[in-house]
Amino acid sequence: MNNQYMRKPLTASILLSMMAFSLPSMAAPDDLPEIEPELNQADELLKRESQTAVSDPTAPSTTVNDTEAQRAIRSRQQLAAATAYNLEALKANPAAFSKFLNDALAAQDMVTVKQVLPHYKALETNDPMLIKFADALIYRSEAKNKQAIEIYRGMLAADPDFHPVRLNMAIAMQADKQYAAAKEQFLKLQSVDLPAPVMARVQNSLAQINSSEKWQFNASASYVRDNNINDAPSKSIQSDLGRSIEQQSANGIQVSGSANKRFNLPDNFYATVGGNASLKGYWDETDYNDYLFTASAGVGYDDAKNDVSLTPFVTKRYYDEEAYSLRKGVTVSGSRWVKPKLKLTATGILSKETFEDDDNQNRETDGQFLGLNAFYIKDAKEYFYGGLGNYQNDVPKSSIISYDRNSVNVGWGREWKRGISTLASAGYGIKKYEDPADAYPAGSGAWKGYYNAVGGEPGSRREDKTTSLGLQVWKRDFTVLGLTPRLVFDYDTTSSNFAYYDDRDEKSATVLLTKTF
Repeated sequence: MNNQYMRKPLTASILLSMMAFSLPSMAAPDDLPEIEPELNQADELLKRESQTAVSDPTAPSTTVNDTEAQRAIRSRQQLAAATAYNLEALKANPAAFSKFLNDALAAQDMVTVKQVLPHYKALETNDPMLIKFADALIYRSEAKNKQAIEIYRGMLAADPDFHPVRLNMAIAMQADKQYAAAKEQFLKLQSVDLPAPVMARVQNSLAQINSSEKWQFNASASYVRDNNINDAPSKSIQSDLGRSIEQQSANGIQVSGSANKRFNLPDNFYATVGGNASLKGYWDETDYNDYLFTASAGVGYDDAKNDVSLTPFVTKRYYDEEAYSLRKGVTVSGSRWVKPKLKLTATGILSKETFEDDDNQNRETDGQFLGLNAFYIKDAKEYFYGGLGNYQNDVPKSSIISYDRNSVNVGWGREWKRGISTLASAGYGIKKYEDPADAYPAGSGAWKGYYNAVGGEPGSRREDKTTSLGLQVWKRDFTVLGLTPRLVFDYDTTSSNFAYYDDRDEKSATVLLTKTF
């Protein structure tokens, strides 16, 4: 090894230590928020399938080749686990104490480090640089990267050529998602004559950071069969307006795609731009073709535990091949890893939708959504999620169709043997309308009279209750033309105190093809 690189007394063990620290995998930029009133948590989680394991900044790397240094680290760890120490004997011999602490740091035996470090600090003769390095590694083991970085900065201020410290600081910056700052430090290290395994890690880290700023693309396609495309009741209903329409079925295909790019800014800030499209077309009922196009741009702040973002968006909708509506709004989202395996997220969406056809001019809608979600990772193979949501749909000019919807959803994802993965989900929602059925007299317009004709008891307000069940099954190592097929089964049932909207069941079984690149 290069002697200049190893010139500090404690550097040999530090080098081994930092070689064993894992580089957390670079998460793809968060997908842009869904614009529909009820956010589909299952879809959001599926987009994050690659993130079903939480990186531990103190765990041995699984992304770097099994180098000799890593094997030495594992040997040290095994030795440390089996070695007892005599604290009083260490206190009596400062030189032996320094070596013992050095070895514990190299072995990443943070339990022992935390036990003995206060006693080492109390010695009249100790190594201040060793103490600082130990403090920094303790902070890193606790995911307190910012505190560790401050210590590293102080050490580098005293000695800019202390390269192992610079490497550890860069790794801590990357773990804290200070990508711009981390990239600067890795580039500096790239110009230094480092041992080959260390240089490989530096170059790997730079590649990961650069990859985080590349365009991220996602595409999916699925066959669609809708057994109630016209949203009619399961049974024909007789009212003052006559007999209700019969259910119609239709067959088609749905294609979705998204493109997103992240720009890493200084001090943990970032910017995003992106867009997505959802095209649903039916070959036997083209009057129900539905196309959505969304564009967005936002800013955010994130670190190892937190992510806060503000994202304005605009969505253009085409229905029956004609311009239908325009929705503008903003999404505010905040998330935090409160535990290594538990993430909590809060999302708020404000939007206004205007309609372009004359028949819907009075349907201008103000939407407000608030969601609270939890995501728990049991292990690398299994995760759970759950959430609560409230959506307020306010139509000022037609308050009879204004409503408030509360919902709850849960899900369970699991990887099985032979490459099989599943995602099961369930949801329940209650939609309550603002005005009673007799708020408008019969004959005050077809729209209002229709509501009266199919309403409940005089003075009652419409209330719909919906239960949803879903199951997705796929084989992780099976692709078709580069796309991963998923079998998707969905079942929805709705009951209502308004006869026309009561007893509605929807079932579907489709094949979904997905690709991320």
